[in-house]
Formats: sequence, C-alpha cells, structure tokens
Amino acid sequence: MEEHYATTMGGPATMSSLILEGVFERFPKLRVVLVEIGFAWVPSFVWRMDRLWERMRGEVPHLNHPPSYYAKRNFWYTTQPMEEPGRPDDLRRTFDWVGWDRLLFSTDYPHWDQDDPAYAFNIKLTPAERRQICHDNAEQFYRF
Repeated sequence: MEEHYATTMGGPATMSSLILEGVFERFPKLRVVLVEIGFAWVPSFVWRMDRLWERMRGEVPHLNHPPSYYAKRNFWYTTQPMEEPGRPDDLRRTFDWVGWDRLLFSTDYPHWDQDDPAYAFNIKLTPAERRQICHDNAEQFYRF
C-alpha cells in the first residue's frame, strides 16, 4: 500500500526541480507530461511555491516569473491515478485550476486498478469535457 500511494510523491519533486532550476527559462517551449502521479496536488503545491518564490526570490534570480507561470505553461497531467474526493465538485474545481486543456486521460491498463473511461470520473462530464480529456488534449499535445 505504501508503494501504491507514494508514486504520486515524485510529481512535486519533479515539478519543483524543473521549475526552480530554471529549465523552462532555458527551454521555454519544453512540454512535460507527468504520468501516473495524479494532479490534485498541483494547485496547493504551486500556491506554496509561488508564496516561497515571493519571499525567497534572491535564491532563484534566474526565474523571471512565479512558479505558477511555468506550471500552467509547461506541464500536462494524466488522469491516472484519478483522485476521488468525497465532494465531487472539489474535483471539478481542481480541473478548473489545473486547466481542462492540461489533462490527458490514461487508463493504467493492464493493472488491477485501471480506469475504464466510462467510470473513471466521479463527476458528470459534458460530452465536450469528456472528449477534451479523453481525446482532444492528447491529440493537441502530441500533434497528431
């Protein structure tokens, strides 16, 4: 169980390293998909980085923008593992903050905890929202 839930802990470490080391200042068009680490951690983590960036900018003088700028410009996320909050509207608000255009559906097939696209979301998606996450975002990201 510890290994199963802890796989999401790599996301904040990867994101902070890429942003704070200035990778996106040097390579502004670099696009990163964080796979199999969820995405519900993103808003609060980025809020914290922004707050600390404001207080400690002297330690990262190479960053021309707050961390949230790079998080919203350079990162995409897969939906597996899908967070399932007790209040489904919390998931919708998370989608809003992360960006509906930043989410790529993933199943994690053939693992036992895979997500079937018909049942993966505990919120009601419009057909346009479902198509965006399950098809359009990947098509645009990978330039199919």
